[in-house]
Amino acid sequence: MAKNNNYWRKRMKALAEERFQDAQEIYQDIQEQYRRALNDVQQDIEIWYQRLADNNDISYAAAKKLLKKDELKEFKWTVEQYIKAGKESDVNGKWIKELENASAKYHISRLEALKLQIQQHAELLSAQIEGEMTEYLHKAYGEQYYRTAYEIAVGTGVGSNLTQLNTKAIETVLAKPWARDGKAFSDRIWDNKDKLVRNLHTELAQCITRGEAPKKAIDRLAKTMNVSRNQAGNLIMTETAAISAEAQKHCYKELGVEEFMVVETLDQKTCKICRDMDGRHYPMSDYRIGETAPPFHPRCRGCTCPYYDDEFTQGAQRAARDEQGEIYYVPANMSYRDWKETYVSGEQMTLDRLE
Repeated sequence: MAKNNNYWRKRMKALAEERFQDAQEIYQDIQEQYRRALNDVQQDIEIWYQRLADNNDISYAAAKKLLKKDELKEFKWTVEQYIKAGKESDVNGKWIKELENASAKYHISRLEALKLQIQQHAELLSAQIEGEMTEYLHKAYGEQYYRTAYEIAVGTGVGSNLTQLNTKAIETVLAKPWARDGKAFSDRIWDNKDKLVRNLHTELAQCITRGEAPKKAIDRLAKTMNVSRNQAGNLIMTETAAISAEAQKHCYKELGVEEFMVVETLDQKTCKICRDMDGRHYPMSDYRIGETAPPFHPRCRGCTCPYYDDEFTQGAQRAARDEQGEIYYVPANMSYRDWKETYVSGEQMTLDRLE
């Protein structure tokens, strides 16, 4: 006997939370990559300032002073090492060309040299993030696809033949933009990199112009790095939700699911968009990520489940969370709007109603 809609809500929400936890692990790893990159930037700045201090001048004019011949040889060697590291990390060809051009210059100012070093850190960081995210999202798609198929088989009591995923098909999905701006996740990574480099260069030039101490310069650059790090965090969490939704869409169609339902989290963190979408169901022909299916915004916690035109079992329940994150249960057919009207008074939970 097929399970009712409450079953699908519970199981698909559980799957979504598993993907969320997996994404959190990748998010933490990316945070560490940013931390290491910032340490490298800090070291480069300290060395650069020390050289200026040795000349008893840390003004902008001193920063524009041409390198001496013996320093030029050292810088050429560093650029060549950058080129090698870049090629090994699959950094894009445009940046490699810029480095090759830089190594051929006879006169390079100290400030330009430092800007190149800082950009190198950003380029390598972005290449690492793209590679790690590609590998992770590829894996997440497959896991969501097969786990969804398993849950549907268990819930309906009917086993079905399922088309095995292949690498090329998943790569096609990853390369296909799902958001309205027409950008795939890799485009967003490199867009973030370009913005980070511009902001780092601007902050660096301003710090030098003001003659600020190394610590102040590093602190200002750290703030810029933190903004980029948060953007990377938003990206991995949102793209995980999107690729999971795409995998479920694929699976639903393979298994003949005719309708799907939006499932949101019942707590006060849920935004207005998601509140209004909770419980809505649509035919599979209307399954559009960002419009009728989550994610509807960055870090969206919603998901979908199969929808069948049946009655909820008497007494069935779904989970909700109070302000402390504690789980309690409400009727399974309760929408977000009904939940808020019943259990939330103003901004405070009416706990006596939960007893």
